[in-house]
Order: sequence, then structure tokens, then C-alpha cells
Amino acid sequence: MTFTLREMGAADVAPAHVLSQKIRWPHRLEDWQQAWSLGDGVIAESAGEVVGCALRWRWGEQRATLGLVIVAEQHRGQGIARAMLKRLIAPLADYQLHLVATDQGKPLYRQLGFIEQGLLAQHQCREMPARRSAPLPPGLTLRPALPQDLATLVALDLAASGLSRQPLLAAMLASAEQALVLEQQGIVVGFAFRRRFGHGNMIGPVVAPELTGAIAMVDALCLSCQGEFVRVDTPQASGLSPWLTGRGLPCVDTPTIMVRGVPHRPDCDVAQTFSLVSQAWS
Repeated sequence: MTFTLREMGAADVAPAHVLSQKIRWPHRLEDWQQAWSLGDGVIAESAGEVVGCALRWRWGEQRATLGLVIVAEQHRGQGIARAMLKRLIAPLADYQLHLVATDQGKPLYRQLGFIEQGLLAQHQCREMPARRSAPLPPGLTLRPALPQDLATLVALDLAASGLSRQPLLAAMLASAEQALVLEQQGIVVGFAFRRRFGHGNMIGPVVAPELTGAIAMVDALCLSCQGEFVRVDTPQASGLSPWLTGRGLPCVDTPTIMVRGVPHRPDCDVAQTFSLVSQAWS
């Protein structure tokens, strides 16, 4: 079997979405459209048919994430995923690259120079249980995020993730179902978003200086989702996972966080990531 690679265009979003449906990924067409609009990608074709895709997002001048890597089941084992990834990585030699890997993908990523950085806990439930709002810890307050908060959110996100994601956060702030900021004595120290994704609600990113504030924001966002599907992807090392399980969001998967290059080390006294915006955008 022979295949060719080319740049992904707007007309390829729908075929890529079909590929993801065939492997039972939850992404809606709207999710794919937003993902492609913020990055770029590569398409693999065989006999005029789209048989693979992979996307890349550059967040600043030295960091990028990779994701939505799919090869049609009947075309696996032909070197398509390797070829797509090598093409995406080639111009990013000096970049720190970040991805979330399935068990199936880990051997290839290791061969391409990625190393494991811990596990991600994917928590979700079909119907969010009802619960009364827990009182906020002393000194902390929550309020809706406002357009004028964008620069502060971008700075906190950069401190936590090492990724300069102003276009992404601007789009989320404009379209999120709910966006909160966490204040301590009137100063914004964290934020969290809830948006429509996949089967229902996705909570993330959640950025805060410590676990107590992260829990307060996630709990507040869950209150608006009684009886609805909710998903939260949290690094296991963050400490949020046990609380999510107790809140009625069991862990359903534990993919691996992988990095190529020098990993970002957040100043945890300033900001750390407690929930990802998505596995592709890390």
C-alpha cells in the first residue's frame, strides 16, 4: 500500500472527523473545526481516500503540542503515523513538544524522542450528581471572568503550562458556557472554563496556585451541570483526581503525558495546571 502526505485544509476537517468517529472518539465536528482553526496539520491519503491525520499547535516561539493523530484501522502498520509525525516535527527541532499518548502510540513516540512525564487521569460521568455548593476557603472569592481579564489569564496559563496560548484563551473566553476567576484579596490567582465538547461539558483548563482553589472552581462549575455529561482531564500528580472520584466523576482512562525537549517546570506558588483544556492542546 502506498500513501502520500499533504497539508491539511479546511475541506479535510469533515473526513478527519469521520476517522475519529470510527475509533469512537467523542469529538463533534465543531470540536474538529476549532482545533484546526488554531493550528495546522497533515493528511495521509491512499487511492484518493483520507486514511490518516495529525495536528500541531504552536504556542509561542519554542513550545508546541501534537494531537488528534489517527490512522484508519485497516491502514495501520504501514508507517503512516510515523511519516505524519516526522513531517510535523521536522520544523520544530528547537521546540519543546508535548502530547498525550495512548498505550498503542507510546512505542512510536519514544522512538521519536519523547519521554514519559506521568499519567493523565480522564474523569467523566454521564449525569453529574447534584450537590450543594461547598463554602469557599477563607480569603478566596469567585467571580465570572471578563474580557478585560484575558491578559491576566494568559500570564497565569503561561506560568502553569509554559505555553503562550492567547488565541486559544481568547476564543474560549468568548465562547465558554462558563468562565470563572479565583481571587485572593482582590487579586486574580486562578481561573477555570467550562465549555461544550464531545458528549457534553468539558471543564478545563483549571489553573490555580494550590489544590484548594482548584477544587473550589471545579465544584462551582459542576453545580451548573446537574444531570449532564461532564469530563475533566487532570494530571495525576496534581492531586485533584481523588476529589473528582468522590464528586461522582470516576476515572475512565489514564493516558501518558509525554514531552520531547526540556520539560516546563511551573512555579507552583504562582500557578499550576489542575485540568487540561484538552488532551490535544495539553
